[in-house]
Amino acid sequence: MDLEQYLTLGYLQSHPVEAARHLESLHPEESAHLLEALPPEEIANVLEHCLPVSTAKVIEELPEKVGAGVLNSMNATSAIGVLRQFEDPLRQEILGRLDDPTGATLRRALRYSPNTAGSLADPQVFTLPPDIPVEEAIDRIRTYGQKAMYYIYVIDRDSKLEGVVTLRQLLVDSSNHLVGTLMEGQITTLSAEANLEEILKHPEWSRFHTLPVVDRWGTFFGALRYRMLRRIEKDVGGKAPLGSVSDSLMQLWEAYSLTGIRLMTDVAQTINERNKSR
Repeated sequence: MDLEQYLTLGYLQSHPVEAARHLESLHPEESAHLLEALPPEEIANVLEHCLPVSTAKVIEELPEKVGAGVLNSMNATSAIGVLRQFEDPLRQEILGRLDDPTGATLRRALRYSPNTAGSLADPQVFTLPPDIPVEEAIDRIRTYGQKAMYYIYVIDRDSKLEGVVTLRQLLVDSSNHLVGTLMEGQITTLSAEANLEEILKHPEWSRFHTLPVVDRWGTFFGALRYRMLRRIEKDVGGKAPLGSVSDSLMQLWEAYSLTGIRLMTDVAQTINERNKSR
């Protein structure tokens, strides 16, 4: 290990949260390059403070042996959150690289019963931490916002759901507030253990077209959308509560959110440039 690597390691050990914020601001390939020569357990200690989606992107860029060592060294909650960010074929491939006891434990933990909110939630929805400025949040949306929707969930560095903020709030904010100061902390959630009947009868579908899913400890699993609710309704032959947004409008909004995010972030860039010129 050369001097630069020793200095990097010392910084990671002394300031893991600050290091995590810095790594999240870099391209995953850059972060992986900084970390790959360090011991996996030290990499894990820092990446546990990153959001799961950021950690997953870095692990994809690390050499396979190093990435497996990092996941082996993480606590189970963090490792599960990261593994849920991968599509199933890649997830299974990564699990196959892990030590037998760790891999087996994580496989069991990932298997929520079929037709529960935990198994149906989309784990790859775009999230933000509460401790970054709005300007940085908009940069992240611009770079990684393919899964961003109208509601953006705010999770802490232990993967606990803390609040929700809307895209509009971020786009029109002219200050350098932290994301956490804008978020709404009183959140309606779905239990990861909720069955189909409980999902369909949840009263808040009349107010929201997306609901976050959490376990009993508040760990964020992902989000369940109204579109999925309608599909469940057809599968079970039941009647879902009618939301305040029609199906056609809902589909239009989701299509816009998924394909038009660049337009929205261009608006944000325009606002930022206008504010800087004042």
